Amino acid sequence: MGSLTAPSGSADTSPSPTVPPSRWRWPLPGSPAVEQARRDAARAAARERAERERQEAAAAEAVRQALPCEDCGREQTAGLCEACDHRRQSETLIGEAAFLAAAGSADLTDPGSVAAVTAEARTAIGSSIAAAWQEFLQITDVAALKADPEAARDAYAFTAFETARQAVPEFQATALAMLGRTAEAEAEARRAYKTEQGRPWFQHNPHGADAVAAATKKADAARERTAEHLLAMRLEQLREQAAARTEPAAAAPWTDRLPELAACPLDGGTPGAVIA
Repeated sequence: MGSLTAPSGSADTSPSPTVPPSRWRWPLPGSPAVEQARRDAARAAARERAERERQEAAAAEAVRQALPCEDCGREQTAGLCEACDHRRQSETLIGEAAFLAAAGSADLTDPGSVAAVTAEARTAIGSSIAAAWQEFLQITDVAALKADPEAARDAYAFTAFETARQAVPEFQATALAMLGRTAEAEAEARRAYKTEQGRPWFQHNPHGADAVAAATKKADAARERTAEHLLAMRLEQLREQAAARTEPAAAAPWTDRLPELAACPLDGGTPGAVIA
């Protein structure tokens, strides 16, 4: 018999091969491709967020830079121009120097003594600023400063700031020197001197050169520590006194004001009538 052949054009009814799951083409969760895509997306989101934050910060800084000086009104100074910034710092430094002067020599229980010493310190620093400014004018182009008032104001403010900055350690050294001569400092120095002089290695010759030098060194250190301690305490006391003076006075209780209010005429005709 002849071999049988499929009719021409008939469909192929042979079974299709089955593709096992291990040969599927789409990525599975947790596969390297999925993890890489996730990392790429996270990096892109982070870059976008960083760029957005940078733009927001730049916009905020542009707005801040456009602000006028809150002290003098100069435009485009980020809220405070250089001259006014130096002026503020100078005032702070001058106040600190005045406190140091008062801590060194004033009677802190006497407001008049504190006021006198602080005023004297402020006057001295003001004189130093004026002298420094005159020295500056001798080495600069005065005509250029006259032609540019803002530059002149900046230069003067910086001169005042530098003078005040240099004055603070000078006043501190003076205050420490004065407090180092107080009874408390001298007592501590004597105590340290005797203690060092009585060390076992000096007992055989307590008045020898080595013993005296060592005892003097200890005494000077004790005097310095005491002076620093006294200065810190007196400065704290001065700041507390200043804070108490600047606190707004509390309003009188209504029970205290009633007699005063009752004495006022209702028609308001008497000058100085109290308005609650």
